[in-house]
Amino acid sequence: MTRTHALFLVVASLPPACGGGGAASTTADESTGSTTANASTDLGATATTTGQAPTTEGGSTGELDSACAPMAVVLPSQGFFRDISDTSGIRVDNFVIDPPVAIPINDHSRLAFADLDGDGFDDIVAHSLFPNPQAGIPFEHLVFHNNGDGTFAHVSDESGLRNVQSGFFAFGDVDNDGDQDCFAGLDIPLTGETNRLLLNDGTGHFTELTGAGVDEVNLASNAVFADFNGDANLDLFVGNGQTGYAVADQLFFGFGDGTFQDVTFEFMKDGPAQPTNGSVACDYDDDGDLDVFVSTYGVSIFEGHNHLWENDGTGAMTEVAMARGFAVQPTGNYYLGSTEYGTLAEPDVAPDDYVGSNGFGIQCEDVTGDGLMDIFVTAISHPVSSDYSRKWSDPSQLLINTGPAGGYAFVNEFLARGLPFNEGDIDGAMVDFDNDGRLDLSVSRDIKYESNYDELDQQSWFGLMHQQPDGTFASVGPVSGINDPEADFPSMKAAQNHAWSDIDHDGDLDLLVGGRDTGGGRPNFLFENTIGEQNAWLAIRLVGDGVRINRDAIGARVSVVYADQKVTREVKAGRGTYNSLDTRTLHFGLGELGCEFTLEIRWPDGTTQSLTPQEVGTNHFVTLEYPG
Repeated sequence: MTRTHALFLVVASLPPACGGGGAASTTADESTGSTTANASTDLGATATTTGQAPTTEGGSTGELDSACAPMAVVLPSQGFFRDISDTSGIRVDNFVIDPPVAIPINDHSRLAFADLDGDGFDDIVAHSLFPNPQAGIPFEHLVFHNNGDGTFAHVSDESGLRNVQSGFFAFGDVDNDGDQDCFAGLDIPLTGETNRLLLNDGTGHFTELTGAGVDEVNLASNAVFADFNGDANLDLFVGNGQTGYAVADQLFFGFGDGTFQDVTFEFMKDGPAQPTNGSVACDYDDDGDLDVFVSTYGVSIFEGHNHLWENDGTGAMTEVAMARGFAVQPTGNYYLGSTEYGTLAEPDVAPDDYVGSNGFGIQCEDVTGDGLMDIFVTAISHPVSSDYSRKWSDPSQLLINTGPAGGYAFVNEFLARGLPFNEGDIDGAMVDFDNDGRLDLSVSRDIKYESNYDELDQQSWFGLMHQQPDGTFASVGPVSGINDPEADFPSMKAAQNHAWSDIDHDGDLDLLVGGRDTGGGRPNFLFENTIGEQNAWLAIRLVGDGVRINRDAIGARVSVVYADQKVTREVKAGRGTYNSLDTRTLHFGLGELGCEFTLEIRWPDGTTQSLTPQEVGTNHFVTLEYPG
């Protein structure tokens, strides 16, 4: 049942352009730089403006302005990302310069953004990639506190996370107390070690909760927190196996106190023992609950078919990937240049036996602006015509949701939208980096295959694909400032994971990239976005009540609705291979779309709300708390 309530709204960090709420009266505290605005809305909401109001380039500070008009979009041209890796402080202890013993991979290139101390700014967590814990070289996790000004403080030891023996973390408020707790997934067999659940004390310090019910050894490679059964408590999907083990995935229901119960047998039956290499949860069929997309690795196990677990709303999952066009593509490798060239179906083979993919990253977002969740999945596909499985294995895909008219099936439009093939695609994300209102694509790439190619887009440079007004994509990675052949290490070939967050709250998403060790050790990279802040934007953070919906509001959907376009985002806990975690705040680029929109919110319990630009404004951060 759909409910409508009043809500509590907090507006923060207000540049002057294109604002809302002209009826507000404002008082200022000169000592803190904060303002408080009391505004009357149709929903009876109270609006307060808190936090430091940043100074814009013109020199004025953030006062709500009722005037709002379309703005000409500033287009990305060259050098619109700036490398701040050294000055930011994120390279402290990032890699060991002179290891006393051999380390196969000497880096911390699995990484995440998460607000660990609840100050509104996303902190950084970076995990060591394949050290050698079985030979006595343990996993290590680095934690950096966000100072809010583009710099970070090294707090790894204080966090309690540094020496946890696991390959990755997933963060979520599992006990509904308002802070981010941690699932630590172990991806290798390691004597005496298991998966763990650690609770946050609210300050960013974590302590293990014994008896949490997740302490198994099933070779976890990724995990997703979400409320799958609608009881306002976060549940947990764990993808097992990564690239080396055929292990079935697991589903845990949370009790709301940090403990979980394994319900795989009852609620996710007949899951195959197959290497899961990436996962993401979203509501692809628009029925109000969260489904799970799984990227698998290796065409030698169940032909490398991917999985889609469709939720019935109670947490009971049914595998529907083949029926929805997600399990496998019939068309093979794009790059071969033969008559197939990614357009003809694999001959004389039933769809159940098509060759699938060596899948890695996966993300779910509305890339087409129709309010439906699409899928971007990255894969390594080797273009070898003489090898049948390589000839027909699936490369990276952009899968467009056909909606109710098409039974919510997916159609691969990777080639039709002009995206370039790369043999080494690893981690993929969907992000509007320039705030023009259209989602772009970002890709980390492995270096081991690039010697076979001469073109830049087939080499291992970080990939950034800018969506054009007609829905096609232009490769702007080579000119973005992210890829600099003259920089140390060099930037930015051979990336592992990457993640996006507005680290300085200037309205655009900055980029954190894991520098994978290619010999001798390698640090991570942080790039400041300088283009997005020049265009109109709106950032929404949702907070649940912990009673009717989870405190993280995971599964909530927000849409900026215009007469002929809908820009939609969902709150997610993570994505992709080894849990690349982007900011939980929903960022909307408004570009030249203007302010004739309606902001529509659908909370996980079905409660809906509608706000006008005058009630929320633009070019600032807004926190919406669950009503009631």
